[in-house]
Amino acid sequence: MSHSESPGIEDHEGRLAALRAEFPGWTIEYSDMPSLPYRAVREGGDEKSLVLVAGTCDGLWGLLSKEDEADCERALLALGAALEERGAKVVQHGGGLLTRTRTGTARSVGAGRGRFIWDSGNDLGSFSAVDEVALKITRLLGLELHPQLATLARRMGVRGYKVDIGAPEVTVTTTGGGTPRAVRITCEPRPKDDDRDWFWTHWGDPLAQADDITGAEVALVGLLARA
Repeated sequence: MSHSESPGIEDHEGRLAALRAEFPGWTIEYSDMPSLPYRAVREGGDEKSLVLVAGTCDGLWGLLSKEDEADCERALLALGAALEERGAKVVQHGGGLLTRTRTGTARSVGAGRGRFIWDSGNDLGSFSAVDEVALKITRLLGLELHPQLATLARRMGVRGYKVDIGAPEVTVTTTGGGTPRAVRITCEPRPKDDDRDWFWTHWGDPLAQADDITGAEVALVGLLARA
């Protein structure tokens, strides 16, 4: 956003639109105060609403940015506590959270504009969904098995395959005669599909969407037959 004021009405409207896009969750509009003509309101639900007023668009942007920093700090504290409850070791570092996978690889979580962001750039979820985000992170860290993956593992076991479970993946191996064939399966977000969870092979190939257990089961049987 440019930090130079212009008296043009269209320019001010454009700046307000940009503020609305940058700071979701706020109602940003003109106020009825001539000396402080710009206002941002955030409804507080059970708490009091928060109102910010400024004499310029740039001034309002500054107030919103400071409030966003405070929101991020509170949200990261809450997320850190939720992650520790799930067995993750968390350290605050550089305005974010630093944690490690089951195998020791360092991963980090940042926050901004009401959203938690994984170090890969993937959006993990909103500040209002701390528990859901913590669950997603523990799965990504390999500390917890994805429930859809657990279901797929049970299905493959019923079919007679050997199934080894070790979060965050399962290994499915053929039994019977011949050389055993094995495929490791994980369940992770797919960026090309709006970060919906998908089953993936250890070759990095998508197998099926996570809510399509039957499709994944059939695809995995075929893959093991060809491996």
